[in-house]
Amino acid sequence: MYKPSLCVLELTNRCNLRCPHCASDSGKSRCYEMSRKELQEVFCNLSELGCNTISMLGGEILLRPDWYEICQDARSAGMDLQLITNGLLVNDDIRKKFRSLDPQTVCVSLDGATPDTYKKQRGVDGFDKCLSLLKQFVTDGFRQVNAITTFSSLNIHEFDDFAKLFIDTEIVWQVQMVHKAGHRFDERLLLNQEAFEFFTERATYYLNEYHGRLKIMTMDDFGYFAITPKLRFMHQIWDGCNAGRRTIGIRSNGDVLGCLSLGDDFIEANLLETPLSEIWNSGKYFQRFRKKEESLCGTCGKCTFGKKCKAGCTAMAISSTNTIGDNTYCVRRLEEKRLLQELFD
Repeated sequence: MYKPSLCVLELTNRCNLRCPHCASDSGKSRCYEMSRKELQEVFCNLSELGCNTISMLGGEILLRPDWYEICQDARSAGMDLQLITNGLLVNDDIRKKFRSLDPQTVCVSLDGATPDTYKKQRGVDGFDKCLSLLKQFVTDGFRQVNAITTFSSLNIHEFDDFAKLFIDTEIVWQVQMVHKAGHRFDERLLLNQEAFEFFTERATYYLNEYHGRLKIMTMDDFGYFAITPKLRFMHQIWDGCNAGRRTIGIRSNGDVLGCLSLGDDFIEANLLETPLSEIWNSGKYFQRFRKKEESLCGTCGKCTFGKKCKAGCTAMAISSTNTIGDNTYCVRRLEEKRLLQELFD
């Protein structure tokens, strides 16, 4: 029996930015966006399914006029909250409202370690505002404050500069890799294998050498049964992508996906047409995730850990091979390649 422990909810697709790596092509509102009353029913249904955490994101959540009331509704339904914002619209009043919701985590996107790189990634001058906001959230006493950095070809060279911003602070640095999604996505943003190897090396270094001083948090797009003892602690109970198994994504128009990092091809159903309980429990939906081992191919299909790993993060697999069953963004694959090179050198 599958239980959705986390729901990622797109509160609105409206956004004040036009980031090229946005998986949702955020900008304008969708043609229809669920009402507060409809969302109250969604929260009730999620609670009945056993979900206990909702990650609220956009677009930009603050561009929905009733965002605060909807977040209160989620709390009233017994849900813990993760609030994700680009930070540019947050003022003192909004900070107080955030605090009153007592979220599990409050997250601010920070995709540049310098003002220039931030502007290249996001199109506006927002570096100083976002970094200051992260520090203010810590002062405000939130349970956890995350700086979310999505690494692409535009900012991977700043990995060390990012780390310096967060060493010896209470800010959790959440690192993830850009993936192919959205109609305006430029594939030149993807990390090539050389850049991925650099990402892996620097992440491994900071996870080990700055343990206790840098709160670095890697996501499910990184790791998988590494050989090196330095990464053995990661994914010890990993049994594949959580989409449609422990995680559910809901767009503002009612579209249901296993994960909101995936595109239109992965829409399972719509809540305005099919009840959430049926979508989750009937066995008609999410089968490509719940039986993902049947889609293994390429190197992942031959890997000793293939049936456990199930090609890791589905979004990264699609980005690298256009399949859900083979993923070149794999630490173990890098390690095995290096071992073979050393053997024959």
